Amino acid sequence: MKCYVLSGIAKGIIEDIIRRNIRTIELRSAHNVATALRVNLGDCVFLTYSKIRDLDRGVSGVIAEVSGKEVVQQSMFYSSPHYIEESEMAVVRLRLNPKGVGRIIQIKTRGLLEAIEAEVVEVTHFTAW
Repeated sequence: MKCYVLSGIAKGIIEDIIRRNIRTIELRSAHNVATALRVNLGDCVFLTYSKIRDLDRGVSGVIAEVSGKEVVQQSMFYSSPHYIEESEMAVVRLRLNPKGVGRIIQIKTRGLLEAIEAEVVEVTHFTAW
């Protein structure tokens, strides 16, 4: 199945999603925000703790369905005695419904700040690689 890939997610967050302790994830990193902006309700996402440079065949993670999406702009202020600096960032919140565990079969990366897509297969306890 085709899934959008969200990488570099903390292991604790992935475990909480599997246990359904949390249902919404907030994405701030540029590559994950770029991917999440392309995601629509009902789409499949693949969450992995592997970093973006390590995405390849065999990487495991969680398959989830997107049941909600919110895009927010956040402002942050930094100040010192000599200046004040403001920066803005886009934050995407995705409400997720976990479906199972999977592995990447083939990665489809388009380019810098483009959505990362992959062909993913759901893995059961008895599936051998």
